[in-house]
Amino acid sequence: MSTLLEGLAVREVTSAGADAPRVLLVHGLGGAASTWSLVAPALARDHRLLLVDLPGHGDSPPPAPDEGPGAMRAAALGRRLRRAAARLRAVEGRAVHLVGHSLGGWVCLEAAAADGAGDPDAGTGPQGPAVASVVALAPAGLWASPRRRPPLLPTGQRFARWYAGAAPRLPFDPLPTRWGRTLAFAATSAAPRALPAALAREAVLSVASAAGYAAADAELAAGAFTRGADVRVPVAVVAGRRDRVLPATHLLRSSAPPHARWLEWERCGHVPAWDRPADVVELVRQHVRDAERGAQHDTGQDAGQDAGHDVGRTGGRGGAGPA
Repeated sequence: MSTLLEGLAVREVTSAGADAPRVLLVHGLGGAASTWSLVAPALARDHRLLLVDLPGHGDSPPPAPDEGPGAMRAAALGRRLRRAAARLRAVEGRAVHLVGHSLGGWVCLEAAAADGAGDPDAGTGPQGPAVASVVALAPAGLWASPRRRPPLLPTGQRFARWYAGAAPRLPFDPLPTRWGRTLAFAATSAAPRALPAALAREAVLSVASAAGYAAADAELAAGAFTRGADVRVPVAVVAGRRDRVLPATHLLRSSAPPHARWLEWERCGHVPAWDRPADVVELVRQHVRDAERGAQHDTGQDAGQDAGHDVGRTGGRGGAGPA
């Protein structure tokens, strides 16, 4: 069951204790919770997960009319996500970790930049940073200019809506078949035939029902992430070497935060959480663990300085400097 946080529908999934790190999972264009279905159960064992639906996706309503035409821009979505993170920090007393895919990866980077720069419209305040780290999986926005998409992608929602309407009348459902999943997901997965049928169907229906799809798609094609220098927390970026949507060769390392860890994975398409789920789980666990240790190290140094001890800064936040 979802609840609204800063206009974002969030659903908690966890079997971890109350002191486990808080991790927000943010899907991409047309996505929803199905993006994370192969990784959430394992991550929930040692993290308190919140599955986030972007506006006009899943259970989240579209932006209110008075928010203006730019409400679906990645920067605006990032400020919204940062405000949600700040509210969580105010209640729980600690910063949250962000994991995003595609558009969601860009949004997470924007949230971290707003947090690092102290943007006044992003809910920043005296309580300290709200974002602890970012993992960006095949993130959009790290380009000099948006890439022209493969032929299937501009009609992605049209196909999804056709399927949603036609499937009940078809002699059989094509998505449970290997050839049906290959046709539907050849552009997004390195191994579409291996995707579980239930995941494939949920993913297509999520695209079909996403009221915010067109607006977000238009904004994706009109901008780029330019605030890498404002991000002060540890960042890991994953690019799939078999990604047909955002090939690794199209992403610019220079557009990422300067201290970001850059990973290029073999046998991986546009959705690493589908093609390399075990590796995504291990990456998130390691990244969150390292960021938590770095934050504790910084806190200890601050306490030592406040007590008058000569304690030097050593870049406890992964070389990103003070937050």
